[in-house]
Amino acid sequence: MSKSINVRTPSGDYEVLIGSNLLENYNFKWLVQNRQVLVVKDSMVPNEILENLNMSLANSEARQIEVLEIETSEKTKSFEGLMPIFEALNTNKFNRDCLLIGLGGGITTDMVGFVAASYLRGVDLIQIPTTLLSQVDAAIGGKTGINFSGSKNNIGAFYQPKLVLMDTETLKSLSEQDFIDGVAEIIKHSLIADQKLFANLENIFLNNKELSDEDLIQIIYESSLIKAFIVSNDEKEKGDRALLNFGHTFGHAFEAIQSLEGFSHGQAVGLGMICASNLSFLLEKISLEELEKIKNLIKSVGLPDELPENFNMEDFSEAMSRDKKILDKKLRFITLRGLGSAEITEDPPEDLVLKSINL
Repeated sequence: MSKSINVRTPSGDYEVLIGSNLLENYNFKWLVQNRQVLVVKDSMVPNEILENLNMSLANSEARQIEVLEIETSEKTKSFEGLMPIFEALNTNKFNRDCLLIGLGGGITTDMVGFVAASYLRGVDLIQIPTTLLSQVDAAIGGKTGINFSGSKNNIGAFYQPKLVLMDTETLKSLSEQDFIDGVAEIIKHSLIADQKLFANLENIFLNNKELSDEDLIQIIYESSLIKAFIVSNDEKEKGDRALLNFGHTFGHAFEAIQSLEGFSHGQAVGLGMICASNLSFLLEKISLEELEKIKNLIKSVGLPDELPENFNMEDFSEAMSRDKKILDKKLRFITLRGLGSAEITEDPPEDLVLKSINL
């Protein structure tokens, strides 16, 4: 079973393919034949996954295949972390007709995408996300970037891949927490655009149902379809693409402060979605019943629903002030106007923002 999505943007069209055992069975020949290929692999990705990819690339008659393994973290997602990738390309004399493949989670796809956008002013790119979070979020839409001077993803480029391959077999090596982080993004997509997906997630997680392979492919497809539709209509975040930041204005600030050190991206966004939903309720855009439904689903998948005791409001406010989504000194929040519908809210009353953080 596999599902396909065609992403159309002004910069180019590409396929997002979702299914099982894709790395073993996909014919890359149309993209890699007689070309130099650099695979940049996250060190956390099992070697078996790399071996399957390398076999498919070799069978597709790539001229040269090089593999670079990198350590990934928010600290290595930096200029310094990019240098080994640029050095590998330069040392092996990769030309403008080369191809980069990002094999790993969202940090890997962000970094490799940024290198592809800038090496020789742009070379072809395939993204093979291997975590649920990167499959439904980072790998679709062409956002690439690194962290700089304490701010997240504030240096980067919009650069679309030639192909995104989502093999659900790669998810079997994930920890429970890594899987839950991906579910957080799927919940986000359901809240901003698909009430039926939200109800399906409720049915699965509130009833502790086991996900079949078909169920997993289907919810990845439905979630990815939402992001693909939004980015196709707003490639460079001038309008509705900002809706994808639901929970992230709070979430990125949570990630940046010491009291939440160790929280994953998904955990921070989970808390951020509760805060954004609280704000939506305080602004009288959603009902108390809808707010409770959101909180219950987020809690049911294993995401935190409370702040730690040592939470520091001053640190949080400082982190939020550095948010890259500030336009003309206005802080933008994405708020809900019902389950499956969202809108941009600029500069809501400060007292309500602060009140929304009281979890």
